[in-house]
Order: sequence, then C-alpha cells, then structure tokens
Amino acid sequence: MEESESQSGENAKGTVRPTSSTTRSATEIYLVGQPASSIRGSKLPTMRQVLKFFFHTVNESGDRQETFKETVRNVLTFWNLARIKTISERGCREKLTRLWEHWRSLQKSRDRAAKDKVENFKSQLDLLWDIGAPDAVEDIEKNRLLTPTDKQQDIAFYQDQRGERKAFMSGNDKIFATKKRKQEERVEKQRSKQGRFAACEPSSSDSRPQTSVVADTPTEVEMEKKDTAIQPGRYTSKHPYVTVQLPRRILQEPALKELADRLRISNNEIVSVVAAVLRSANPPGDLSEFRISRETARRARASHRRQVAAAQREAFTPPPHAVVHWDGKLIK
Repeated sequence: MEESESQSGENAKGTVRPTSSTTRSATEIYLVGQPASSIRGSKLPTMRQVLKFFFHTVNESGDRQETFKETVRNVLTFWNLARIKTISERGCREKLTRLWEHWRSLQKSRDRAAKDKVENFKSQLDLLWDIGAPDAVEDIEKNRLLTPTDKQQDIAFYQDQRGERKAFMSGNDKIFATKKRKQEERVEKQRSKQGRFAACEPSSSDSRPQTSVVADTPTEVEMEKKDTAIQPGRYTSKHPYVTVQLPRRILQEPALKELADRLRISNNEIVSVVAAVLRSANPPGDLSEFRISRETARRARASHRRQVAAAQREAFTPPPHAVVHWDGKLIK
C-alpha cells in the first residue's frame, strides 16, 4: 500500500516540498541569524541587531553602499533618542563597513584556524555597537537644557549600555522637548532679525564682490524617519559648521564699524577679531581674499564717523534762543 502525498511530503513529480524549517535555514545568516526588517527595542542597538537589519535591507535593495547609509540612519535614531553624541555619519558607515568585512572574512575561512576568531565574534554580537563620540559624556555634562538629574541619568544609561545593558530608554522627555522648542524659537527670531537688518541695507551693497567661506556641511543633514518600534529621536544633532558668504571689504560693513566704535575697540583689535573668525572656518578662510588691515579699518571707521556726524548735523534743529557759556580766560 502506497503512502499518501501528505504523509511522504512529496508531490506527483517526486520533489520534496519546502517546509518552514528548510526556508528559515536557507535565509539564515551565518553567525547572525534571521534578517530583520527593523531594529526594535528600547536599548541602543547591538552588533547583531545592526547586522540583521543590514542583511535584510541589502537583500531587498541589492545596493550595499545605500544599505550602509540606510542602516546607519536607523541606528542614529536610537542614539538621538538617548541624547548621546555620536561620531559623524560617515564615520558610522566606515565602522559598519569594517564590521561587514570582518563577518565576510569569517564566512569565507571556516577552518580550525579561524575557530577562535569566530568564537570571539559570536561573543561580541550581543554587545553594544558603540558609535558614541569620544566626548559624548562631556557633551551631556555641558548640555544646558538638561537638569543635573537628567545628566546623571543619561551618563548612567550610556555606561550601562556599554556594559551589562540592563537599563531601558523611557518615553519622550516633555520637559526637555519644551526647552528645546523654546531654544529653536529664539534662534528663529534671531534669524528673522538678521533678515530684516539685511533688507534695510542700501541696495549698493549687493554689488560688492563676495567671497565664500565654505564650511564642512555634510550632504546628509537630516535623518529620515524609518519604521522602527519606537518613536524617532527627540532632536536631531546640529552639524558644527554652516555655509556663509562674507564681503571682501568686510571692515567696511556698517554694523561692524558701529560695533567697534560702541565697544571702543582699537583698529588692531577689530582686525585681529575678524581674522580669527575667518581662520576658524572649515576649511580656514584665505585672508588674502579679504581687505583686512589696520589702515583699512582706520579709513573705514573715519569715513563712517564723518557720515554719522553729517547725518546728525542735518537732523539737528537749532532752538530759537540759546545760552552760550565760555571760559573768560580764553578771551583777550
């Protein structure tokens, strides 16, 4: 008596039907496990979580470089939520590339000599994939939007994640979010004031030759929101540089001349301050592109004072009667 097809697991053509166990083993990643479509949990991601998400995404897209970027953006979401400063996004991609290359080398060399390396790799898979900046703890301590208690909690959480990993991230910090929103509103008001000041300047200033002090602004400025089990970060880290344009004749700017006179800054001091600002750009500004010297500052300030004096004389309305006082010693 022949066994039925359901009992033998074979179809009419004699091929074995794939079961759920065979499908899982076919998709399982060496040493890592099954790929994952998202990074879940309320802790900073481990190396295993990062690799699982990477392999799932690269299998779908087929573009390894884009997958590195996608994975890093998802991981950074957790670090932003924890308010912990990280290395640059480019540095994260390079670190992830090295991790993938290490895994690839272990996959290719499955011999006894590599056994110790494999065991060492497996023991680190469930540890934190640490992309924290070298001054991450310092950055938390200097954050003026956090209370002393919040700072202690953030530092303790980061140290825990690098060790036993018993702590969890809580929900959104409403107090911190309120402070952050107020800070952003103040920045926006300041920008609006600067915009109104620029609109009030004479139109002739538009024809002044301009030069750029280019700052190191990465192309990937904002992190995209991804399908994760938790909400995106409470705030996005601001890049340390911005791109601005400065006039070549910067010492002739009315705002700069007025400030120098109001603060009683000497010509040498104002030139030194401007030069230091230009050199602090990234890359440093070329001072030879600007007209900055003590004599230039002197002429610019003298011209500005004459203009202010002339304007005040024109606006002055003499009274009908006046009393004049003088020193009698000066009269012969």
